[in-house]
Amino acid sequence: MDSRHRQKAHLAARVSTSMQTKWLTMKHDMSNTLADISDVQDVLAMTLGVAKTHVLGVAAELGIADLLKHGPRSVAEIAATTKTNQGALLRLMRVLASLGILEEPTPGMFVNTSKGRLLQTGAPRSVRHYAMLMAQECLAASWPCLLHSMRTGESAFEKTNGHGIYEYFRMNPAAGAVMNQAMSEMSSQEGVAICDAYEFAPDLSVVDVGGGRGGLLLSILEAHPGIRGTLLDLPHVATEAQEMLAARVVDRCKIVGGDFLREVPGGGDLYILKRILVDQTDDTAMAVLRNVRTAIAPQGALLIADPGVESLYGRSFDMLMLMIFGGKLRSESDRAALLEKAGFRLTRTMKTASAIHLVEAVPI
Repeated sequence: MDSRHRQKAHLAARVSTSMQTKWLTMKHDMSNTLADISDVQDVLAMTLGVAKTHVLGVAAELGIADLLKHGPRSVAEIAATTKTNQGALLRLMRVLASLGILEEPTPGMFVNTSKGRLLQTGAPRSVRHYAMLMAQECLAASWPCLLHSMRTGESAFEKTNGHGIYEYFRMNPAAGAVMNQAMSEMSSQEGVAICDAYEFAPDLSVVDVGGGRGGLLLSILEAHPGIRGTLLDLPHVATEAQEMLAARVVDRCKIVGGDFLREVPGGGDLYILKRILVDQTDDTAMAVLRNVRTAIAPQGALLIADPGVESLYGRSFDMLMLMIFGGKLRSESDRAALLEKAGFRLTRTMKTASAIHLVEAVPI
């Protein structure tokens, strides 16, 4: 090959290498751009988390999952039954489909998924009323004041609504009824999970501190015929618990109206705090624990049942507790330190087949 041909070949090789380099650079840039766009879309979707809350809340309130209980139905049928705008409802149901709550096997026809069935009234593990609770106006109005909680560690709910959440629900009976139903749903399924995960001695005296309407205690007493129970809650709540428990376990259950920040019934073998400490600041949590320490039998035990903080639900629930109460979910080390200061020693932790994690402690 003469020098002229060698120069042409060399030039062609250089051009080919340069073009290949440019192509690889463009391909790399395009990949980065697509990744950047995907990240942007993900973050934009996160900013519309409030839309998911209220789409689920509206679907639960309209009873869409109940209407689909027996199989696929058209959006026209559901709109007629729920007296909603068909076009708007179609859009909402397609959001539910994108969330995995519904499927649209043919255009305009919808069916529940396994997640959708969790929004059915009375279904196993139903969270229908919990979804309605999270979409309540009082909570929606409070989240924009989360920055207040960030700066002060105090309740944004009280700043927004002028009252604590329990007082608010007493003043607004319709909203309070949704809250009661939501708590009953959660308490019943968490009660079963706790009974499955924790080994209860057959002849215990159990004290459910802040036991609400009695869902957890009822689960324990029905599962263990030899156990006796005491439920403590505020007087108006204790009245509701009496109505729930009287017909089924009245001979083994005592209902006490009172305030766990002041005093706890004495002599129990096992004291349970389910979703109680999460509502509390460190100071009020310490007051509850010291009251239990005063009341507990020398060989007794304390069982704390709160959501685990490690999951996305747990982290989000932690923010909810801060926003509503100025409370928090605590890590295992935080709980151990709090318990030791109150006169307890943490003995073990357990997971359950629910969001609830169990912490057992004994008096020292």
